[in-house]
Amino acid sequence: MNELDGRFAARQVPGKRAYQEDDYGLLDGRDLGLDGREHTMLMVADGMGGHVGGATASRLLSKTFVEVYPQASGPIVDRLRACLKAANTAIADAIAEEPKLDSMGSTLVAAVVSHEGLNWISVGDSPLWLFREGTLLRLNADHSMAPVLADLVATGRMTAEEAAQDPRRHSLRSAVMGDDIHLMDVSSQPVAVQKGDRLLLASDGLLTLSEQEIEAILEQTQAAPLADSAAALIQAVEDAEQPHQDNTTVLLYAPAMAASGEEEAVQDKPRLKRKRWYRLLGMLLCVAVLWGVLYWLRQGENVAVETSPVTVETPAATDVEATEGPDVQVPMASDAEEDAPVFQEEETGDSVRAGVEKAEPNEPQEEKEETNYE
Repeated sequence: MNELDGRFAARQVPGKRAYQEDDYGLLDGRDLGLDGREHTMLMVADGMGGHVGGATASRLLSKTFVEVYPQASGPIVDRLRACLKAANTAIADAIAEEPKLDSMGSTLVAAVVSHEGLNWISVGDSPLWLFREGTLLRLNADHSMAPVLADLVATGRMTAEEAAQDPRRHSLRSAVMGDDIHLMDVSSQPVAVQKGDRLLLASDGLLTLSEQEIEAILEQTQAAPLADSAAALIQAVEDAEQPHQDNTTVLLYAPAMAASGEEEAVQDKPRLKRKRWYRLLGMLLCVAVLWGVLYWLRQGENVAVETSPVTVETPAATDVEATEGPDVQVPMASDAEEDAPVFQEEETGDSVRAGVEKAEPNEPQEEKEETNYE
């Protein structure tokens, strides 16, 4: 596992816990045998199920992703799915060998930056953010009960105060536990990255801070090394002094491929201009032909014919339509950057599993429970 000097930073803190259940993994192009080409995989796993179980589950996820990803083939999202499937099987096998681990599981967020852009897969509530030009944007879905409660507040079925105090607000609707995964979030298309972008992957312990606070810290430390930004985020979590602060893991990554993307865009522009000139020239030629035909018809109408036996008829006017060739667009990096990321959620069962309890920042950990919440 290579840590990219200057472009990657990781920090962890146990919070108010006596143990660490978070884990993370990293691969880059050198690990994959791609010298000179950016292809970086980052992942964070937030374990649950007690000290031994949570740590075991998160470690299995990170270990499996690092081992399986280089062996997988096909599109990046298919490789990420293969890693998730293998990790889920690894947890199932571990539970079968050691029944006391039966309740263990983990959330997951994994992201890959390559020449295609940014792809990801996630299960649970561990966030993936893109920080660009002072703005923080969450890319992946939240599979906790928090969005469900927010919808209830929006529809007037619950007050904001009730939602904030609801004991299920940190319960998970989906997690990697060795059985069916009810919800996963997979990027449907790569998201283009730009020079100066920062990717932030974290466990939900960082959600002690609001997105506005995280955004402000990243903006204030944007000119500093990534390690300083990561340290500032962790320090802000500790300064919050939450009595039940969960484990917190922060990964920051600065994509390098943006420069090559900009170079490709510059090379595409002359080709685009040449196509536009050809189209303009074709339109001008069509206009010239049309003008010539109309001028000829007008001249024919003005000719005086003196020979009586012969009738000279003026040719009927012909409709001449200016045409263009097919409108060919050359894809550019800027076009991809303007597209909003598209999220895809998949359900592998008819019902949504609710109430898988995870250790939350403000409350002691409880046993997992099934919740049928409307």
